[in-house]
Amino acid sequence: MNDEKKLQFRVLYKALICIVFAFLYAWGGMEMKWLRRFVAPSLLVLSMFYFSRDWKSLLQLPLMFIGLSLGYGSDFLWVKILKRGVFGLVNGSTSSLYNGLRKKWLLVGFQIILITAAYIAFGVWNPLPNARTEEMFLGLMIAVIPLFSTE
Repeated sequence: MNDEKKLQFRVLYKALICIVFAFLYAWGGMEMKWLRRFVAPSLLVLSMFYFSRDWKSLLQLPLMFIGLSLGYGSDFLWVKILKRGVFGLVNGSTSSLYNGLRKKWLLVGFQIILITAAYIAFGVWNPLPNARTEEMFLGLMIAVIPLFSTE
């Protein structure tokens, strides 16, 4: 198999890992919170390490445990916007740590803005069909840039 085909399969494996991450993230939103808080980030970061072979990617893991354990619900709109904004900012930052260590500032900035905006827009006003779709989508948003940017 030539190098381009190998690279294409590598990208496919990354996409499949992102889907599994998003599924664990969404499932952990319904029950078994430890799936979202510990299993999903472990899968993502260990996959980043596998693809990059760079130990610095592992520094992201404890921060993602903390970030994905934050609450973001409320009965009051302004509190919900604030909590979702903080959750998005923290998780955009923690999922960008490895790219920050590699000085890939465009990816870091884009990830932080994307995650923060997505958590506010989709979490507060959810234009998607239901909460299950929203959580799966948000899980994908957290995983795609960090994993796809590993070399």
